[in-house]
Amino acid sequence: MFRRYLSREIDQWTRNGLLQPGQGDILLADHDRRHTGFSLSSVLAVLAAVLFGAAVIALIAANWELIPRLMRVICILVFIAGGLVVAALALRRGSGGLAEAALVFTLLCYGAGVALVGQMYHLSGDEAAFMLTWALAALVVSLSFSSAMAAIGAGLLGFGYLFADLSIFDARPGVPVSAYVTVLALALATGLSAWRSRSVIAGHLSALLLICWMMWIVYDTTDLEPGYVLAALGAAAFGAGSFLPNLFGNAIARHGVLSAYGAVMLLSGLGLIQAMLDNPSLAVELALAALILVMSVALLAVAGGENRLVRRFAYFAFACETVYVVSETLGSLLGSSGFLFLGGLVLAIIAFAVMKIEKRFKKAEGRS
Repeated sequence: MFRRYLSREIDQWTRNGLLQPGQGDILLADHDRRHTGFSLSSVLAVLAAVLFGAAVIALIAANWELIPRLMRVICILVFIAGGLVVAALALRRGSGGLAEAALVFTLLCYGAGVALVGQMYHLSGDEAAFMLTWALAALVVSLSFSSAMAAIGAGLLGFGYLFADLSIFDARPGVPVSAYVTVLALALATGLSAWRSRSVIAGHLSALLLICWMMWIVYDTTDLEPGYVLAALGAAAFGAGSFLPNLFGNAIARHGVLSAYGAVMLLSGLGLIQAMLDNPSLAVELALAALILVMSVALLAVAGGENRLVRRFAYFAFACETVYVVSETLGSLLGSSGFLFLGGLVLAIIAFAVMKIEKRFKKAEGRS
């Protein structure tokens, strides 16, 4: 998809005289040489690895009583070692998709092995310890092989550890500092593995894990409402990234990733405040809804033209808030058919407005 977009842009630049004839082909060839995205064959290989891993788990579990204990452990170790060997050989041959598939298979076997061995030998532990062990293995694999899939897996398992900790410590008084430190370390390590493997998705998971970590600390250690703290931090991040990027030197770009996450945190915090209101009056609901709508438009006006993530999330928040307002104010006054018709009309108006905004952004980019 990106290559098609790049090809169209290069054709336009050539027609406008910005590129000499033939330079576009050189740029596309360089892109193809350095492109590390998955092809269809790579995606199918990863899906096949998931199925093979599930088959191994099902086979061992189904014949649990028939297989001797030592043989169970040896089988698991053989599958793990085999996956790592296949991944190493695939990387030597330049087959990144096959290497990623082999590493996915390896991590699935490792997670199943930890669970099955723990059950077999009655080892003490809980869900959080299992998630942490699995996440550490994914991090080791990602950093060793520069694996994007393993980095993404580490980020997802980091969330699993966080949620497991939340469920455990909700029933206990106080949370040990080691739990906070462990989640922070997982988030930073996931960010490092995302940087090494050049995985944008893993980078987003690392940032989201850091945000959830901060909200966990705020909720557990203070009397502050997480929604207000999240909105305040988001406003500060967006303001710094959009209006004061020079304070950070060349570390961040104007309207870049800091602005994007600031916008996400700001709108998410306002939405959380709205969701946590306890029997509010209609006037309060409408006032907060109007604030969210205005903030969505303001974020679009400031950074939407230069940041796609800001643009998309602001559209999403604006549409959700509009539907919410319609449902709260008119849903009880109309029949189901009338409500559905009005909802469709509102979404059509939003879509028309978005089209107009996108055209303005494109005209501004053309003039610049």
